[in-house]
Amino acid sequence: MKHTFAFIAALTLASAATGETVAELHEAELKAIDANNDGFLSKDEFNAFSDYAFQEMDDDKNGTLGQDETKPFLDIKQFQSTDRNGDSLISRAEYDAQMSADFDAADQDGNGQLD
Repeated sequence: MKHTFAFIAALTLASAATGETVAELHEAELKAIDANNDGFLSKDEFNAFSDYAFQEMDDDKNGTLGQDETKPFLDIKQFQSTDRNGDSLISRAEYDAQMSADFDAADQDGNGQLD
């Protein structure tokens, strides 16, 4: 389960950057994070998923993600762009900022949900 959610996190980060939509996620993965099963991801559902994914990737539970923790899910360019202060760690604030930006980029019609 840990790998499923972390994979979805990485896929979400990558898909926002390439313009893909959540509709392109595997149906089972979408159902795992679509809490109300309406076929859309609201900002709240996305944030809840993002929180869970961060906690699952944070193997040493120190509140940051190192390259080793994200290596299976993020390539070096994704890691570096999320690590905004360049300290080789992704803080919770950096992660949340990236995930929020990714949601906003994927929400092309600005309706607050991904379809």
